Amino acid sequence: MKNYNNFDAIAKEHKKLYKSGKTWMAATLMTVGLAGGAMLAGTTTANADEVTPVQSAGTIQASQQATDPELANAQSDAQKQQSTIDSANAQLKDQQNQLSEAQGQQSSAQQELDQAKQAQQAAIQNDPAVKQAQADVNQAQQQVNNQQQVVNDAQTVVNDDAKNVQSTSDAATQASQAVDQARQTATDAINQAVAQQANEAQSKIDQLENQGKAQASQNLDNQINNVSGQVTDAQNDVNNTNSKISDLQGQVKDLQDQENQGNTDPNIVHLNGQTVDTSKSLLENAARNNLWKKTTYVSDGDWDGKFVPENIFVTPDEDADSFATANDGYSKAQLLQEWKLYETIARKTDIVNKQSGMTDAQMEELAILLMNQINHARQQRGLKPFVMTEQKYQQAQVRAKLSASRWSHNEDDILTAFGRDQYENLGSFDTNPANIQWGWDSREALDKGENPTDAYVGTDDNDPLTMFAILMDADEPVNDMLNNEGAHGGHRENFLEDTGDLNYDAAFGFAPYMDNGELRYYLTFDYDGPARNNTPNMMDRIAQYQAMGPITGDAKIIDNSAKIDDLNNQISNLQNTLSSQTSKLQSLQSQLQNLQAQKANVQFNLSQLSSDQQAEYNNAKETLATVNDWKQGQLSNLDNNSNVQEALNKLSSAKSNLESAKQIQSEDEAKLQQAKDGLTGLNQVLATKQSALNTAEQKVNASANQAVKYAQTKLDTINGKIADLQNTIATTQATISNAQAQLDKDNQKIADIKNGQKPAKPDTGKDEGNKGTTTPSEPSKGDDQKDHQTTPVKPSKPSDGDKGNVTPSDPNKDTKDSETTNPTTPSNPTTPAQPDTGNASISGQAGHKPATSENGSETSDNNATKPIIVLPTTSKENGSAVSGAQGQNATMTREQYKAQQAKLPQTGNNDSKAVIALGVLAGMFGFGLVTKGKKEF
Repeated sequence: MKNYNNFDAIAKEHKKLYKSGKTWMAATLMTVGLAGGAMLAGTTTANADEVTPVQSAGTIQASQQATDPELANAQSDAQKQQSTIDSANAQLKDQQNQLSEAQGQQSSAQQELDQAKQAQQAAIQNDPAVKQAQADVNQAQQQVNNQQQVVNDAQTVVNDDAKNVQSTSDAATQASQAVDQARQTATDAINQAVAQQANEAQSKIDQLENQGKAQASQNLDNQINNVSGQVTDAQNDVNNTNSKISDLQGQVKDLQDQENQGNTDPNIVHLNGQTVDTSKSLLENAARNNLWKKTTYVSDGDWDGKFVPENIFVTPDEDADSFATANDGYSKAQLLQEWKLYETIARKTDIVNKQSGMTDAQMEELAILLMNQINHARQQRGLKPFVMTEQKYQQAQVRAKLSASRWSHNEDDILTAFGRDQYENLGSFDTNPANIQWGWDSREALDKGENPTDAYVGTDDNDPLTMFAILMDADEPVNDMLNNEGAHGGHRENFLEDTGDLNYDAAFGFAPYMDNGELRYYLTFDYDGPARNNTPNMMDRIAQYQAMGPITGDAKIIDNSAKIDDLNNQISNLQNTLSSQTSKLQSLQSQLQNLQAQKANVQFNLSQLSSDQQAEYNNAKETLATVNDWKQGQLSNLDNNSNVQEALNKLSSAKSNLESAKQIQSEDEAKLQQAKDGLTGLNQVLATKQSALNTAEQKVNASANQAVKYAQTKLDTINGKIADLQNTIATTQATISNAQAQLDKDNQKIADIKNGQKPAKPDTGKDEGNKGTTTPSEPSKGDDQKDHQTTPVKPSKPSDGDKGNVTPSDPNKDTKDSETTNPTTPSNPTTPAQPDTGNASISGQAGHKPATSENGSETSDNNATKPIIVLPTTSKENGSAVSGAQGQNATMTREQYKAQQAKLPQTGNNDSKAVIALGVLAGMFGFGLVTKGKKEF
């Protein structure tokens, strides 16, 4: 308890020292103020080198009598700053003395804490119960260590077993691979022994089977071609019959419509002086009503409104390659009239089914129309016209169908159709609905009477297909053959052959076919001389139509019942024929599909080979079977091979070794588990012993822990006090630095005023240039602060702590009176470096405690150099002692300092009564501090 009371005494002593320090500081300030006033009053000159080292940084330039109010304000403010510096330096010294004493107390408190902890540890170690518990723990730990070694040894054995198992497993794998390799080697030898014979036999078999399949495939191709031709013919028959039925049904409807309409015939159309019966064929209309277009070239005013071509253009022999279109020379008005004719007549007469194509009757009339054009071209050249007998025409149709399958000038086709060779041409044409196409505007514009600038006969898929359109399409290949091969082209010469006085029997043939869903026709032209039969000349049909007289369309009573009955009978007969044709077509199509399926999957059959090939095939089969039987027998007994047997024996031995190694591994793993179980039990015993030891130590520790807690609390209190003092010292040093900076500014202002200069405007960091004469600011107020007359800041007082007798609290004791634990020993705080106070008012590095002799007086270093003076410097001043805003310091000797001060201007030679008054004020300020200090204590 004595130690604790000593700590309270230390705290009270510190409080007394603090009070006496404040009294001493006030007295000092008063004495300095009075003495300074007396000295300044008796001094006529004041140079910078007369400033004492301790106050050099705070010297006030006040020797000149302050008659200028601005100067008086500056001097007054400087005196206040100097007083602040002196007072703060005194406080700083006292604070540093207190810090030094607290640091000494810190060392003593730390020693007390260490001794308390040592006593606590000794009490624990010497307690009998603790000793016994520790011995039990040591014994249990030894047993655990021994058992752990047993576990480790067992684990090593198990690890070795695993390696041995892996090794024997690898050996077994290698032995198994060796067996596979031996079997593969034996298999390769067997295959090699039979390979040549087997390959030769199999090759012969494959060869003969391929020959048989090829022969079967060829036979099927022949059958398919034959049946395919029959299917085509049957389909054409069906199509023709359907077309005939459709045509007859249309005629019946037309006849019925005529009867229903009475005296009006809707099929009669009149246009441009021409009359057309749309129910009649194109040939009949052209022949009876003379709709023949006589020429291929016309000029303005020559067209008579007729539109069925009677002639075909043939280029002169001397210019046979320069073919011009039939529309050259047409006027706009003629094109407009012809377009209207096409729209009202040509597109409605003699309609053709777009799918089934022309009927037989329509193909006959197309042949007549084309031959009529050729004959007119021949007659223009002085040649005899061709005749076209019905027999020749029928032969031409056969030839066209044969040529359609090969599309070539095939002599066999010609001989098959005509029985002898022919002069012949071969071509093809599309079937497109005819219409006038305009290159610049729509039909509506033409209806308004506007003339086109460009027009041609073209196609429109939406228009009906007529015989007029097909005639125009068929004219294209005929034109090409006549005019695109020169004067001596083979096709041209066949059409324009000079037959002398004879009329050769010639005929056009047509064969329909589909190309990408569009109906097309093959066209043939054949002749070989005068007619060799007595069948009628089909070209006479034109004259026969003409003899019937023109179609007038006069009003009459129409009775078509006989015609309708006749047509219905024809339709009934054709429907019976169609049923038979359809049945035949379906049968042929089914037969064709079966043949095509057989062709796609031709299978070999021995009957496809000759007798010699069959014998050869059977021998090869027998040889291959014999070889394969021997091979299979050898392969089924493969393990009887000596090399394979040896490998199998090695594999058996390796597997036996592997099983033995696994058995040993299993036994050793059981021993390892037994050792681990024993270790687990011993660890549980050790934990129990350790718990007992901890309980015993806690009982002993409870009684010794109070002293440790108290010593720790004492040390913590001292450490807190040291921290407070260090913060207070930092605050005091900041006060000195701020006051010193302001004092430097005031001294500079005083010097400027005495030298007759206006105070410099504070630097704002902006280059404003020369703006002329400016009014100086008030000396006591800068641009950046309201009042330079800073009131001295009272340095912070170090914390006195609790002024009463405070018993430190137990830091480890909670509100539930829980058992205490060993306190953590705090680390010794680092003793702060001793600050330098030798020249605190100049350098700002206050706090150094000067060395003292045994009697307490300051001692000087005999070997020390002359006093060092640290002055504030700025980057703007050359040789000036005035510090900048940042308060940076420069170090120099006393002689350097005097030399620098000698360069400063003389501050005045007149007595200053104001200075005396300033000294009196300083003394009063000191008394005020004394009085204030007494109030505080």
